Amino acid sequence: MNSEVCVLSSSPTLAAELDEALADDRVRFEPAISGKSAVKRASCGCSSAILVDENPPEMSSAELLRDLRSSELGRHALVILMSSKASEIDRVIAFELGADDFIAKPIGIRELSLRLGAVLRRHRNERSRDETLHVGPFIIDTGQEKITFRGEPLALTTVEFRLLEYLARSPGEVQERRVLLERVWRWCDVNDDRAIVSRTVDTHVKRLREKLGPASELVETIRGVGYRLRLAS
Repeated sequence: MNSEVCVLSSSPTLAAELDEALADDRVRFEPAISGKSAVKRASCGCSSAILVDENPPEMSSAELLRDLRSSELGRHALVILMSSKASEIDRVIAFELGADDFIAKPIGIRELSLRLGAVLRRHRNERSRDETLHVGPFIIDTGQEKITFRGEPLALTTVEFRLLEYLARSPGEVQERRVLLERVWRWCDVNDDRAIVSRTVDTHVKRLREKLGPASELVETIRGVGYRLRLAS
């Protein structure tokens, strides 16, 4: 399966440079003229990922993510944000907005292409798993990234899907916030700032609970530690 990556950048040559640097016939980089056009291509299934270089014209990164995640196909698209702001709090904000990865600038074109290639391969590998998990009232289709609760589909973003899937793989076990940040967000250089770790995870758990409706109480908070999926007896 080929992947098209929409490149939303003020540089008109960035997409062509990435194509040449990555040299992977399974990945095609296409320039996007606007944030709306990038969202449209991802929402109709043409693009599997969007690379946003700094703030896109005509709409903010937050608006782009909001519009994208509200569509059936767009909510599964990868969004990688690039920014010259490299602080940890900026990465936290990017993840809270619903981004799948954050790349700090400056970065060389070769390193950027390899980073993007790794993200896309990881996503392809996850989507290619043909596995169905039956956990309590949930049925989790890992290949399609779909979860149903008592037969009703849940409209989850990719991050929310990964979060619930990870909790469901070990029902009843408490998962620390730091572990969730590493396993769900793949953020491997977490420092000792407990407030930032908690803010990122707690925000997404809150959004997940809102979408779970009557099943929200099954995601249980363990004060001072993290979360667990509690299955009804």
